[in-house]
Amino acid sequence: LGTSPRLRPRAGTIALWYRRDGDAYAGKGYRINPIMLTKSTRENDFYEAYAIYYNWDLHKLEAGCSRDSLLQVSIIRLDTVLYNKWYHLAISYNDETFAFYVDGQLISRSFKGFPTVFEPTDSVVLGNTNNIKNSRFTKGTVDDLVFYDRVLSDEEVRAIYEAPNPNAAARYYRYAFFAACIAVAVFLLYLFIRWRLNIVHAREKRQLELQNLQLETELRVNRAMMNPHFVFNSLNTLQNFILKNENDYANRYLVRFSQLIRRLLESNLSAMVTLEVEIELLKRYLEIEEMRFEDNINFNINADAALSMKSIKIPVMMIQPFVENAIWHGLLKKEGEKLLNVTFAAHNERYVRCTVDDNGLGRRDTSKDQTKSSSLAIKFIQQRLDLLNRIYGLECSLSIYDKPNGSGTTVVIDLPVLH
Repeated sequence: LGTSPRLRPRAGTIALWYRRDGDAYAGKGYRINPIMLTKSTRENDFYEAYAIYYNWDLHKLEAGCSRDSLLQVSIIRLDTVLYNKWYHLAISYNDETFAFYVDGQLISRSFKGFPTVFEPTDSVVLGNTNNIKNSRFTKGTVDDLVFYDRVLSDEEVRAIYEAPNPNAAARYYRYAFFAACIAVAVFLLYLFIRWRLNIVHAREKRQLELQNLQLETELRVNRAMMNPHFVFNSLNTLQNFILKNENDYANRYLVRFSQLIRRLLESNLSAMVTLEVEIELLKRYLEIEEMRFEDNINFNINADAALSMKSIKIPVMMIQPFVENAIWHGLLKKEGEKLLNVTFAAHNERYVRCTVDDNGLGRRDTSKDQTKSSSLAIKFIQQRLDLLNRIYGLECSLSIYDKPNGSGTTVVIDLPVLH
């Protein structure tokens, strides 16, 4: 632009509009794209009397001035510079301060403390810098460049930024506004559709994850229920009947054991069973356990007449662990009459309430190993109930009550009616 003193006042303000059209990486020296500068010295470093840069390493705007390596000021705008967006840039300076503005906002006003001098033969240059150590150019657009021979106030700089564009006719503003409104509406509609699709996909994905986790948990529970100890002890009991020549008992026991195993394997093919099948499994299990022990265990399984035994379906293998706990951890070591009652009752149309009640020793008199085994089974059941609640939006629950004076335990579990 030349070396006119009107372009290089000792104290003044310079304002311009800048658009980043791309990044120019070619060249050497400081990794910037120069927007505007003029030199204070012929040296190869610290030579800017005033300058505005785009730093393509940081994607930020810089402004500064210097006399030498000890007398310099540099201000950086922290926000990232976007492609194809117009920015209004302004610098103001005198002997005491140097200020940098972007879009009418003061980025910083720094103490300068030295007079601004200019190299007499060097021009004010837009978009380029060229010396031995630094040779760079800008890939961008500069417009409405104005020089003032005084330091403008913050309000004056903002007024320049807010002034209407003198190069645009009113109709272009209207066309641009309508086009922008349409673009914004389309973009908002796109964001809304994408948001809705993301919610649906997230729900479907979460539903599948929960169902998979439910199936994995059920497999672990079923394996835990049909554990090797149960099979081994049952075969041991059968062997004892044979060794004592109690063939009738051995035959009855073997028939009941094989029927239980068969029904368990059949029930494991589905995640749910009818209430009729669940009660049958419990009866067969209790009959086998009753034959294994010399002391009789009196058990009763009752269901409300209002329950449709063949149509109501509940999650498989949810009651048997508590029945097993009642026998092994509550009734075996008890002296005298041993009672176990299992009841099923309707609890509105969405739930079946099952109660397992025994008059055993209670959980306080259970050994550590037994407590650990029992807690693991209860953990599996609670996990399954939590999954059912989350998948189907239910309120299944499990409660365990210790009777007073160690007189037994009551388990109440609300199971969902599945379809």
